[in-house]
Amino acid sequence: MNFRSITTALALCTVLFSCAKKEELSVVAPPTDDKGPSIPAGNLIRIHFGTSTQMGCMYSFSNCIWIGWGAQATNFEGRLALEFEQGDAAGQYFGQYFPLTADFVVDAATAKTMGIEEQVIPAGFYPLRDVASGQATGKRMVVFQPDGALPLAPLVNPNNPQDNIGQLHNLAVQVVLHQNRSALDALSGDRSSIRSLVSEKTIQFMAEAELPLSSTEQQRLAATELYRDYGNYAARLAETRLSAADQKALLAIFDEAAALPLRSTDELSQLLRLLTERENQLAQNSSLDNPRLGLSMVSVLKYSRYFWFWKSISSPEPGSGTAPSSKIPDWVWADIIGLELGGPVGSAIASTLVYLDQR
Repeated sequence: MNFRSITTALALCTVLFSCAKKEELSVVAPPTDDKGPSIPAGNLIRIHFGTSTQMGCMYSFSNCIWIGWGAQATNFEGRLALEFEQGDAAGQYFGQYFPLTADFVVDAATAKTMGIEEQVIPAGFYPLRDVASGQATGKRMVVFQPDGALPLAPLVNPNNPQDNIGQLHNLAVQVVLHQNRSALDALSGDRSSIRSLVSEKTIQFMAEAELPLSSTEQQRLAATELYRDYGNYAARLAETRLSAADQKALLAIFDEAAALPLRSTDELSQLLRLLTERENQLAQNSSLDNPRLGLSMVSVLKYSRYFWFWKSISSPEPGSGTAPSSKIPDWVWADIIGLELGGPVGSAIASTLVYLDQR
């Protein structure tokens, strides 16, 4: 897969996969002498698939995602806007909302170039709409007008040195589900074949993101049982190689997140603020024995919860989205525990497998 094919293929899976009901499986604890996978430092992850606009970097599930589909930054009645020449393709990617995951600053130089005022565009879900109402131009546009958006607390947290782990996870799941949705659907719930395909494509994606797995790491991951009862997240956390102190600290955060309902963007903002606060506390005053893994697990929890909420309301076809789940889905817990089982690759594979298995 080349540079451009990666960036243009980052569409969300917009179909639901029918898979066989999973059977009960026993969970085998990892060997006590196994230290587990290495977790890359967040500052080593560079998910720069080009730049998002001519004017800078707009966050959308990667630390600088390239916005394709003939996107052009433009002045729309004094507001910054993105106009997509290939509107249908952009609509398949974003659905009804463009997720601006961090506040975006229009500085003086940019404002002067575009003929608009200096401004800070707050994070939130911004509607994707036809350029001209009632006209079949094929173009679509996102106008960054806060009054017309669903406001949200920022997702990106520069204070968490492992923030890029969460970004990487969301992007990997998007790519694998979108590029392989027909092939996965054709496997009709065959767990072995689905795991083989998902593993191959996830490993390939991570290698292209400059995180290749050695043959030894691939063999270790292949021998790891990823179909588990992730809904019992406390039990799964207790089986990890984390110290007892780290498990206790993380379980308290997980319990807080699990106790918060999530049926609206207001409730999502509440969750994002809570987890960002916990990230900051861990980063500034951490007594964790493994701070890199701990901060990565909280980052993945926050990004994954955001991602699946957005996916549930942002269907390409208006009115065809699903109601957000107030309970954290099992595949979100698979994201988190999977990170300890197999690093970023294991996290993305586990999440994708559980999602396909339960949907």
